[in-house]
Amino acid sequence: MKPIDEQMDAQERRRLLYVATTRARDHLVVSLHRKEGGQETNAKLLADAGAHAEALVERFVAPHGAVSATSSGVAALDPPPDWDAWLAELEFSRAASRFVPAISASGLEGTEPAVVLAEPDAADASAAVGSAKGGRDVDLPPWSKGRYGSAVGRAVHGVLQVVDLATGAGLDDAVTAQCVAEGVLDYADVVRALVQSALESDLVKRAATRENWREMYVGTVRADGRVLEGFIDLVYREDDGSLVIVDYKTDAVPAAALPTLATYYAPQLQAYVQALGASPGTRRNVPLSVRGMLLFCAPAGASTVPANP
Repeated sequence: MKPIDEQMDAQERRRLLYVATTRARDHLVVSLHRKEGGQETNAKLLADAGAHAEALVERFVAPHGAVSATSSGVAALDPPPDWDAWLAELEFSRAASRFVPAISASGLEGTEPAVVLAEPDAADASAAVGSAKGGRDVDLPPWSKGRYGSAVGRAVHGVLQVVDLATGAGLDDAVTAQCVAEGVLDYADVVRALVQSALESDLVKRAATRENWREMYVGTVRADGRVLEGFIDLVYREDDGSLVIVDYKTDAVPAAALPTLATYYAPQLQAYVQALGASPGTRRNVPLSVRGMLLFCAPAGASTVPANP
């Protein structure tokens, strides 16, 4: 009689085998290749349990000894495909696997602006050398770079999704909720100041008094067959029926760096313009006119910059 621990191991093995086999949805393939007198395998356990007798189960037992294409009871193998045809199919599959079927507008930014600013002048004494956002901006405060930079930015966007754009009602509660969600509660004052700068901007004030949409999903099919999609922070309809895209940015940079950043973000904004402009929606039978605007939020006040083509 086997020791109790071996018996328990055997039962546990059967339990795990049951769990594994019952997870199969369409097919369950169990292969077996072992020497005579070898240890009990999972395939043997299934066979002993009568699994081979179940409907639609195929059991293949190889003849004793070496198996070849001419062995008794073994069907002859099909000849290999034509080399050129096989290679062409392989190359086609490789090319198809490299094709990205969908792209996000937010990932289309240009080359990271390696901005090296000159010494600040009297008109902008707060501007610091090397303070443009980027991977090497080690002099920026923690909340404006790295993980906290992204978290603060997400918190600002989250608040601007729900706060009343015209009155600012619900601002404090929304700031607290978003900062808790992003783990940046210590920077609630920063988030509130950035949101407040957006609410006080002429661009958002104009949007608040007109038909507007927040977090609008847009998508279109490009000429190369790829789906271009994304979420626009704010869209509002102008008096002439045209649409204005507003994209919030929280980059901590001086005013001198804004034109460079506008160029950097231009592909993203142009993608939004392309996707929204491809909409079949018209007004008074006039083709849809769309333009994009960047709104850089800052505690001292937001800056509005048209998206460069």
